[in-house]
Amino acid sequence: MASLLAVSLAVAGNSFLPLTQYASFAGEIAQTNEPERDPDGKMVPLNGKVNVRLTNKTNDRLFYQVVGQTNRRSLAENSTVALPALTLPASIVFRRQDGAFLKPNLKPGAEGTVEVRLDETNDLDVNKTSLRIRNDGAIFLR
Repeated sequence: MASLLAVSLAVAGNSFLPLTQYASFAGEIAQTNEPERDPDGKMVPLNGKVNVRLTNKTNDRLFYQVVGQTNRRSLAENSTVALPALTLPASIVFRRQDGAFLKPNLKPGAEGTVEVRLDETNDLDVNKTSLRIRNDGAIFLR
């Protein structure tokens, strides 16, 4: 019985490879898992890449990260950072240093570019902490 269990575990262990070994497949799955709703914005990607300008309009430092593409970074109050040539799909997470609410506003730019302005808010209903850009350029705020 123990040897049968060992063989079953060995076979099962070899039949599941980490999803990260198949980056394009992981991207396809992530895109299909996006909820069925209208996007918050739309842009036209250039060769599967986009440029994002992140603007902190608050009076507090922000922390942000492009998941899988950058480390955690900070953005000083009332300043802007350019995030060029992000590979799609792309997810950006952000939060204020003091943990207060953020209201992102999307502003279309030149082709392949979007500006994300992060303003202060007290309204929980508009508070968002991430942005996702799908392969087709659809933008979702969460």
